[in-house]
Formats: sequence, C-alpha cells, structure tokens
Amino acid sequence: WDLKCNGMLCHSGMPQQGINAVELAMEATKYLQDVFYEQFPACDKEKEYYFRTPSTMKPTQISCAKGGLNQIPQWCLVQGDVRLTPFYTMEQVKKVLREAVTRLNEDPTCLPSHGPVSKYAVPGKKASLELRFGEYVMHGIACNLTPYYHALCSAIKQVRKECQPYSVSGSLPLVKEMQDAGFNIFMLGFGLMSSYHADNEYCLLSDMEQGVEILASWIANCEGI
Repeated sequence: WDLKCNGMLCHSGMPQQGINAVELAMEATKYLQDVFYEQFPACDKEKEYYFRTPSTMKPTQISCAKGGLNQIPQWCLVQGDVRLTPFYTMEQVKKVLREAVTRLNEDPTCLPSHGPVSKYAVPGKKASLELRFGEYVMHGIACNLTPYYHALCSAIKQVRKECQPYSVSGSLPLVKEMQDAGFNIFMLGFGLMSSYHADNEYCLLSDMEQGVEILASWIANCEGI
C-alpha cells in the first residue's frame, strides 16, 4: 500500500502558514494502523493453526518532497505492506481503510497535531490523503486439515521424533488461487528457517536425506486413506 500525504509548502520559520506533510504522514499512518488492528484482530483460528503473528499492517518505507531543512515539506509518501492470516480477505481490508481515508479527508483536523502551531488546515487549504493498493494481491493460506495432512505430521514424527506445526505470514504466489480451484496442495521443503531470506541461503544434505525419508513415510501413511 501507498499513502500519499499532501500538505502545504512553507518556510520552517513560519510553520503556521503551512501544513507539515511529514507530521501528517505520522499521524495518518498511526490512525490507519489503529483502524486496521481494531477491525482485523487476532482470532481463535490463528491459534488452531499456530500462527506466530496475527494479521499486520506496517509502514516499511518513507520519502518526502526534497528541499532545504528550513522548509516544511509539501508531500510525504509512506509505503508498506499488509500480511493477512487466511481468516480475513484483502477486499475487507481495502474497504475498511478506504473508508478511514475518506473520513480523514473530510476532516483532517481530527488528527493530533504536533505543537501549538502545527495544523492540518489553514485558510484556503486543508491536508489530503491518497491511498493506493498494489495491483496484485497475495492472500493468506491455511492448509486443509485433512487425513493427508495428519499423515504428513505422522511421517515427520516418525523420522524426526517430533512434529511441531506452526504458521507464518510469508507469501507464495498462485497457491491460494489453486487451493480455491479445488487442488489439495502440499508444498514441502526441508531447508533451514535460520537461513530463510539470508544473503546466502543454504540447506544441509542431512536435512535433505531426512526429507526423502519423510516423503517415503508419508506415501506409506497415505495408503488406505
């Protein structure tokens, strides 16, 4: 998501004449996060799937109009991502956040200001916000807890002596679409989580050997299901 916060350029020595887009971005982002976490809280299904985090909305990058340190910037752009667990939809998120931005655009002065002369509306001008979402959205995924899933858990336990399922909010393209189309999908890997997205990802041959054993045990466990 991108949140463009539009203020009004002015000299820093006369802040009462402008609208500080950076301060606007700080408060507007917090407002949208508060709305998000109120509308999409942690839910019981996440406990069932051992999710390590609930749904989250975070700013990850920020930029603003370039100028001197003695200028109040005219605009500020905040960018970030949303990670949803499978029990909410991005359509719901878009609707809720767009409605929140509409409310702020109607009355930006409802946001807290910074200091006695910082304002989000001055004569002839008020702050405005523009919210945009990326064109391609990846949805949260939860596997179906079928007998085949339990057979896989049993195979892992047979080889590794324990099986501790958990879920994360990473992203995989096309998997949710295939699941919705009726495919019973299992995606398996036996690498190290400690090297996940590392500069030099690697795996251990011993883990790959165990992976082959797990696959063989899983196939055997699935017989008769």
